[in-house]
Amino acid sequence: MNRSRHSLKAVVLCVLLGSGAAQAQQAINPGVFSALNSAQQAQQAGDYARALSRLETALEQSRDGSLERALIEQRFGYLAIARERNAEAIDWLRKALAHDQLSADAARQDRINLAQLLIMQERYREAVTLLEREHAQQPLGNQPKRLLVQAYSRLQQYSKAIPIAEQVVTAEPGVEATWYQLLAGMNQRLERYREAERWLKVLLKREPGNMQYWRQLAGVQSQGGRQVAAAATLRLAYESGIRFSQSDLDNLVALQVRAGAPWQAARLLQALLDERLLAGDAARSERLAQLWHQARDRERARAAWANLATASGRADHWLRLASIQLEAGEWSALLASLERAQAGANAEQQRQIRQWSDYARSAQDENNS
Repeated sequence: MNRSRHSLKAVVLCVLLGSGAAQAQQAINPGVFSALNSAQQAQQAGDYARALSRLETALEQSRDGSLERALIEQRFGYLAIARERNAEAIDWLRKALAHDQLSADAARQDRINLAQLLIMQERYREAVTLLEREHAQQPLGNQPKRLLVQAYSRLQQYSKAIPIAEQVVTAEPGVEATWYQLLAGMNQRLERYREAERWLKVLLKREPGNMQYWRQLAGVQSQGGRQVAAAATLRLAYESGIRFSQSDLDNLVALQVRAGAPWQAARLLQALLDERLLAGDAARSERLAQLWHQARDRERARAAWANLATASGRADHWLRLASIQLEAGEWSALLASLERAQAGANAEQQRQIRQWSDYARSAQDENNS
């Protein structure tokens, strides 16, 4: 926001005042030209009160619809920008443009700067309308394209913003890292994970030691269903000297859970354990079993709970294995698991064991009869 304000002030002082003065000298009343020139000098000197006074006097001498009126109102607009009165500047520039008297170049620059003011006021739809119209008439330069991308992204119109943003980074490969992050983020929101990955890799080439970019790349790969690739990315980062904390890696798994993707979360957790980036302690082993169970991947869930129950001997672990066997109608295996659960079971678990045991025996008898 500050950068936008500063660049707009630079336009006021360098581009538009010069072109406006040249146009004024050629076509308008000498007295009005003198007032405009005096106002410009006062503004550049920071004497806004004097600049305002000169413009008010000139405004009284101008005719509605005339070039003089358009130039005076234009100058009022840029004086308002210098005074950081953006809403007022918008009104003045719109009045100046409405006369249709300014040169084509000056009017185009005014409309682009008007769009920038609208963005600064969070009036994104109005800014988009202006910039799209200008772009249709003549391709925008890189700076106005930046404005259009900003407005599109604020309106969450990512499919429109992405191709323009790509043009920005193609024209300026050394552009700020935030542009590549923006491209990655917009593609990620549209679930274009491969494209998001592409831009994050550009960032990593520029800053290979940036932990955040490695983490984002792994997250995008995981979201795109490439959990093994995500784990490999984290392994590569580790080998490059990046040291993720265990909580960082656990959080990557948690992101998948929060996104309602337990199978992806389980696959990522398994890959991280296989790569030995996460320590395979009892808590993570239980988490992995739970995730496979939530994902309804029966085979992996059965194996995970069986390993966990065998290692821990806990009744609740045996009962989780038993629940899978119950759903599958594996009566002999179910009875064996329930028997193993007996030793450490509390009263409520004992009731459940009896109920499931009775049901399993009844089912076995029915099948055998």
